[in-house]
Amino acid sequence: MKHHLILLLNFIAVPLLAQDGGGFIKQGNELYREGRMDDAVNAYSKAVDGPHKYVALLNKGNALYRLKKYDDAVKTYQQAAASGNTDSGLRSAAFYNAGVVHSNQNKLEESIEAYKNALRLNSSDTKARENLQKALLERKKQSGGGGGQDKKDASKKPEKSRLNQHQAQNQLDKLENKEKNTQQRISEDKSQYGISNEKDW
Repeated sequence: MKHHLILLLNFIAVPLLAQDGGGFIKQGNELYREGRMDDAVNAYSKAVDGPHKYVALLNKGNALYRLKKYDDAVKTYQQAAASGNTDSGLRSAAFYNAGVVHSNQNKLEESIEAYKNALRLNSSDTKARENLQKALLERKKQSGGGGGQDKKDASKKPEKSRLNQHQAQNQLDKLENKEKNTQQRISEDKSQYGISNEKDW
């Protein structure tokens, strides 16, 4: 059975005045919408020394992600999530976006930690919660999986499932219903976010 993890990057568009670096953010946003990601990265880079540093970093990370420069995107999100950033909404979005990148790279532990950090800052972030649940489910599936273990994992005893088959199927059905509702909600809210991306587990 295929499961789709809905991954959205948070995109913060802030029209600001040119003299405080906001003009570069606005320019970067326009370039981003036009699909000119390299130019957008350059524009956001010019704004990271200004007072709107963390908005510029978050948006720069999104452009790097679109360029498939995943490691650079994660580093940029980490800078945006830095403790010096007092805006918990921006910090949460940066952690969430890092989780998306890690999920796309099948780095489950890193994605789980990033989603947890996003939720610590914004406990009402349903997308982070849903992606966290799916990443945890995937990790559990991989750790309790079949014969594809390497030698160092072979010494570990498999964990016994506390759920019987009926309970597990009920939980899976609930997750699938949540996923359908999420996909429907996302299609309605598409204009609110800059990027949508699906990943087959």
